[in-house]
Amino acid sequence: MLPIKILLFSADEAISNSITPCLQHTGYKVKLSSTGVGAMDLILVEKPSLIILDIELPDINSPAIIRSLRSEEFSSHTPVILIGSNLQEEDVLIGLEVGADLCLLETFHPQLFVARVRSLLRRVESLKFR
Repeated sequence: MLPIKILLFSADEAISNSITPCLQHTGYKVKLSSTGVGAMDLILVEKPSLIILDIELPDINSPAIIRSLRSEEFSSHTPVILIGSNLQEEDVLIGLEVGADLCLLETFHPQLFVARVRSLLRRVESLKFR
């Protein structure tokens, strides 16, 4: 069985360095991008099972990426986690409104984060068989 692929879009090394190892240790294949430009092309090529987006990408608005994901057939059901060290209540509301499945502050326990990832992936997997 192929490893589950996760795309992480974040220019923040602290976020990448905390998330990537805990996901890889669990057996997920993580692909990183420090920009959001070309995100839809990368998502189309990689066909990830889950996408993690930093709210503060330097070159593109993360909610715009989520809107694009939700409007495309190939990615409309891909789970999205919106993260950020400066995530505000307004960002969470906007993220959820445009289609993020989960919004998290950067500070989190790695095992709790992996459990949330597993939960989202299980939910999506169960929907495929309905």
